[in-house]
Amino acid sequence: MGVEEHKRKAPRTFRFAVITVSDTASRGEKEDKSGKFLLEELEKAGHERVLYRVVPDEKMEIIGAVVEAFRAGSEVVVTSGGTGIASRDVTIESLRPLFDKELTGFGEVFRFMSYEEIGTSAIMTRATAGIIRSSGRAMAVFCLPGSLGAAKTGIKIILNEAGHVLKHGRE
Repeated sequence: MGVEEHKRKAPRTFRFAVITVSDTASRGEKEDKSGKFLLEELEKAGHERVLYRVVPDEKMEIIGAVVEAFRAGSEVVVTSGGTGIASRDVTIESLRPLFDKELTGFGEVFRFMSYEEIGTSAIMTRATAGIIRSSGRAMAVFCLPGSLGAAKTGIKIILNEAGHVLKHGRE
């Protein structure tokens, strides 16, 4: 079965959560433009929001929000922020151990697209994605950098591939 046939058999809509990881946004010191953009784009595409959270760059807060998303019935989680190399950037370290399967290709494609937009600074992101399986369910998690530009780049990939990822993640 080819890619296009797989995609035709993939879910067309899904329940989603957006989790912004930002110390400053969690304290109300800046607006969460990236998270709000992701919410708007996912809803505009016909997907159902089940959760939106803004949490600080803290491991247990990040994990807790992802668990909350799972319990709320989310099939796709998009995180925004905490994927860089600063000491407070712990999204990847927090979530990678939860992944049953990591989608390293997501990060590679994201960095390739980012390179075309921002040049070699694209190496600074550790964007990734993975599947978390529990209780007979699969949830796809996409970890994006926190900038609005990164949200705009990442949502293109997510909207094209999330259903396909879910189809295979459920197998």
